[in-house]
Order: sequence, then C-alpha cells, then structure tokens
Amino acid sequence: MRRVVPTLAVLSGLSLLMAPASLAQLPAVTPTQAAQGVKVASVTFEPSGLNLERGDTVRIRAILRDADGQAVEGALVFVYSQNPSVISPQIGRLSPEGTIELQANGPGEVSPLVFVRVNDADGSFRGTPGIKQVGTFDVMVHDWPVDHIEVAKEPYQPYVGTSMKLTGKAMTSHGTEHTSAVVLWTSETPGIAGVTAGGVVTFLKPGEARLVARTEGGKTASESFRTMRNPITQLSITPRLASARTGDVVRFTVRALDAKGRPVEGVALSYSTYGIDSAGAEIFPDGAFVADNPGSYRVLVTAGGLAAEALVEAAPRPATPPVELLGRGKRKEVATSDLWVFTGKDGRDYAYTGTHASGGGQRMFVWDVTNPREVQLMDSVVVDARVVNDVKVNDDASWAVITREGASDRKNGLVVLDLSAPAHPKVIAELTEPGMTGGMHNTWIVGHMVYGVNDGRSGMDIVDMSDPTAPKHVGFFEIRPGESNKTLHDIWGDGKGYLYLSYWDDGLVIADVGAGTHGGTPTDPKVVSRIAYGQGNTHVAWRERNYVFLGDEIFGCAECINGPRGYIHVIDVADIEHPREVAKFEVPEAGTHNIWVEDGILYIAYYQGGLRVVDVSGELRGDLYRQGRQIGWFPTSAPADDALVANSPMAWGPQPFKGNVFVSDMNSGLWILKAPHPEPLTP
Repeated sequence: MRRVVPTLAVLSGLSLLMAPASLAQLPAVTPTQAAQGVKVASVTFEPSGLNLERGDTVRIRAILRDADGQAVEGALVFVYSQNPSVISPQIGRLSPEGTIELQANGPGEVSPLVFVRVNDADGSFRGTPGIKQVGTFDVMVHDWPVDHIEVAKEPYQPYVGTSMKLTGKAMTSHGTEHTSAVVLWTSETPGIAGVTAGGVVTFLKPGEARLVARTEGGKTASESFRTMRNPITQLSITPRLASARTGDVVRFTVRALDAKGRPVEGVALSYSTYGIDSAGAEIFPDGAFVADNPGSYRVLVTAGGLAAEALVEAAPRPATPPVELLGRGKRKEVATSDLWVFTGKDGRDYAYTGTHASGGGQRMFVWDVTNPREVQLMDSVVVDARVVNDVKVNDDASWAVITREGASDRKNGLVVLDLSAPAHPKVIAELTEPGMTGGMHNTWIVGHMVYGVNDGRSGMDIVDMSDPTAPKHVGFFEIRPGESNKTLHDIWGDGKGYLYLSYWDDGLVIADVGAGTHGGTPTDPKVVSRIAYGQGNTHVAWRERNYVFLGDEIFGCAECINGPRGYIHVIDVADIEHPREVAKFEVPEAGTHNIWVEDGILYIAYYQGGLRVVDVSGELRGDLYRQGRQIGWFPTSAPADDALVANSPMAWGPQPFKGNVFVSDMNSGLWILKAPHPEPLTP
C-alpha cells in the first residue's frame, strides 16, 4: 500500500459516513456544531483533484467558508463517497491533526460529496434531514500495473479454413484482471495463420503458427498452433426450418463429417444470422438463436470453406391485458421502504411496510389487505431508527423481523415482532450486538435462521431464532476477511441449502449453508462460486430454475438526471460452480431496485420506471426487453395530495400474493395491482 503525502487544506472537524447506498447513519451533532454548520456556504480544496493508484491512502483537509468568504470553524463535516469501491473513508473519527484518511479501493473516477451537519430543520439531502451539502472533490484511481497476459486455452482444433476467437487477459501485479488495459494480437506467421487485433484467428494452411499478444507496459504472451489439414467434407444444420416467437430460443445442432462420413470433433464453427424481411436477431457461439423482432431470418454456419443454412420465422409474442389498479395504502408524510405480504394466524391477509429517512423512518405500518380494494391501516410499530429498511415474516407467520439503521443510541440491528395478533404486532426482542452498531440493511429467513446484512462489517450476521424471544448470534460470514473495500447489500435463500449474496462490486457470491455440496452448514457457510460484471453495484438476487436474476443499482452516473440506473442480469447457474451471464432486461431510462420471481414471471420494482412484469419462462438469451418479454407495467405515481413526492414513481419492492401484485413505492406508499399472468409462453 502506497501512502500519499497530505495535500488538501482543512480547518474543521471531520466525521465520516460509510454506507454506500444510504445517508441514514449520520454522525451525532451538538447544538454548537449544528449552528456553525448552518453558516457554511462552500468548501475549497488544494489541489482540486487527486490522482491515486489502487491501494493508496491519502489524508485530506478542507477549508470551509461562509457566504462572505470567511473561514468557518467548529462545524461537523463528513465525506460521502457514492462509489466506495473506488474511494471510501476509513472507519474512524477525525484525527488529532484534523484530517481524515481516504482509501483508494479500485479503478475509476468518483467525486465524493462533502457535507456539514445541521439541525433537522435547517437542511436536508435526498430526503434525509439534518445535513447540508457544501461541496465535492474529484478523485481518479488507476489500476495496479499490468504484470502479465493470461491466454485462455481454446477447445478447438486448428483446422485450415476455420476461425476462432482468442482470449487474452491483462493481469495486474495483484493477480486481478486489469480494468482498462487492451490486449492486441499479431501474427508472426501470417502465411499460416492470420489474426485480427481483437484476436480472431483464421488458419490458412498447414504448418507451425505463432501468435503474439501485447498490452500496456510492453507485456507480451504468445500462443503456438500446429495448423492441420481440414478433414471436413460435409456440414449440416438442424432444424432446417423453425418457427418461434420473439424471445424464444431456437437451438441448432451442427454435424461436421469427413469423407468417410465420420464425425469430426473439435471444429470451430462460425455462426451468423441476417434478416430476410426484418432485422434484429442474434445467434450465439453454442448455436442458440433468438429474435428481437418478428420476421424471417436466415442462419448460416461455416467451417473450413463449407456452409450450411437454416430458416427461422419469428412471430410476435401475444398481447396481454394491462395492469389494473385494485387498491392503495396511501402514505404521503413519510417515505416507504420494503414490504411483506402474508396470511396471519387469524386468517386475514396483511401487508407490513417499512419506512425510510424522509419524513421519519422509524415505523413499520400494518395494513389489512384481505379485500385489496379496501385497504385498511390497522396499526404501526415504532422503533428508534432513521430507517426501517427491511421487513420479513417467518414461514408460519408467528414472528417477524424488521431492521434498524441510524438509531439515536447506535443500537441498531434486528427487532423481533410477535404476530399472535397480526393486526397489532408487538416487540418481543431485539438483537443489537455483536457489531451491529453500523445498522442492518436486509435480511432473509430460512427456517429458524435469519441471515442479515451487517452494514458496519460488510458481512452476513447469522442469527438463530429457535426461541424468537431470545435471538442468538451464532455466526458471521464475509468475503476477503480483513479488507474494508467491500459492500454486502442483500441476501436471498432458495430453501435448498444455498444463499445468494449480492456483494456490490464483488458481484454475486453463492454460498453453501447446508446443500451438502461444498461443506457448508447453516452457521458456517462455504463459498461455492462468484461472478461479477463491469458495471458493479450488484444490489439484489433471486433464483428460479437454473437462472439467478441480479439487479444492480447505480447512482451518480452521467445519465442519472431523473434518478438511478441499473438493470437485470440473467445468470445461468446450471453449473453452479461456473455461473455465466446469458441475458439481460434493461429499461434504459430507469433503474432497478427489488425483485421477485415466481412461476416464470419476473416482477421488478424499477424505481422511476414503476412496476415491470416480465415473462422469463423457457430458455433465456439476449435482450429480454427488446424481445418483447415485458408483459405489463404500471407507473406507481400519485398526485400531491396522495404522495410524499407528487407525480414521481419510485417503486421499491414487489411481491405477488394470491393472484395480485403488491408494490411499495418510496413516494406514495402501498399499491395493489392485478397483473397479467399467462401460462408460460415458452416450453
């Protein structure tokens, strides 16, 4: 780790905020500090930006000024990094020298925000009272240097006339793939094998071929082949004619035979497709075809100068009825967070909804939704918190847990509710230790075990609820123990012994907690596999069949003018040790939040995009949005007299229940909808 000489000037006390997606956990402020904070109008830095290498630390100082340009001292200041995977404050208060240390965690650009603490009535930021933004500063973090190039071994035979794509990764001195270095290819034997800069090699004649990969820092790697005479004399593809809907996957099988009719193995096949009367289809290297638009498409496969072709006719997906509004649980004085819908011990149906910082954040509301058209507010549970982010009810509806963040006494963690009278739940226990002072964000219940996201430790608390009146902390799990540059956001369990952890920029982490495959137990999880993607910010996960649906949550991007961005990544886990991304669902002008998948239907609370309902039955490949797999949507938007923020959907979470869909919206409360639920449209 490299330390950078302090270069930024500071005259005031600094605190810090670690939560990457929430401003709920604020530093405590005295009346004097709040009064000084009100005076602050700007902050300046010297220099205006930082250029760091991954792993660097730097201590910063800032100068606060009032509207007349005079220095202000004694205000309570803290730094908030929208992307802690790039830069994050270190845990701790202001040093005796009046500085705060920042850690450069990963490559990228970020502009951390600088806030002063004021009284709740004197300022707010994104709905969180008691703070005022006074400035920002720019940080650029570069990756570690390239150490070597790692070339993947290809499974194909180098037959003359065939082509294949070579893959070279620029690896850093720390064993990670470099985030920006480009690998370029050249051929030292162009008469035998030619290669494009991107690595597509074509074998031209028999002989010894040598290809070289180069990247920044003068690093090289080579790959040699003995190019062989091509034995293929026949090439065929089946089916020759196929019919499908847009979004349906058609699987093609190709046979390569030699002159004696024997199969030739290890052939690199080249697929292509083009529209006869339309455009918009894709075929993948394994022979899977999918059309985005209706029309007729020709599929061509080639190998060694031979070709075979097939025809696909793609019809539009059938129309579905619009989403219907049934009822509302209106909330206009406080932001609404998560929800859980269930049938109580009394036989009636209930929805519990949490609350976020704007307007309070210390309640869980109880709604009777037995008649979805006549929703009744029955009660609420009040706790010491700025945010009640999550609500979960156990399988037999005898108890529930809610999470706390931002408690005034920092006793955050779990609150357990007795549901003997579900219309009027009662607090029967709390669990605030060990190490839960930073807050608990999300939970998932598996039997009598509760798995919770520990904000402060970026890991998973394991709680035994065999006796709900006396919850016991029985374990803790984290990736990369001892490292702080990580963020666990959400947990989902399949009830079959696996947990799916949304670990932000570390991606999806699959853990065995009793599946019997990798030695994990409910209290001692073991990692099965991981998959990350370039955008980062893995926020939520849900598995159905052999797919895990991942939603990411992106704030602070150039396109985030009207709110966050992010989309659904579809991960194939048929081979659970080697997950791979195969499809996506993206609404370009909005961002995903929480999801639910049931009976081949994906329900997405798409923040400013409202509720989205997507057919995810059958095999999935490509862009599901373009393929017309969205079968319903509803803008959860309400006028000023019915909403915290008027005419502005901000859907938080969906849950299908008894044929209806319940959706919580931050700006307007609870919505009950009737969404289309056709029979699966694909086999």
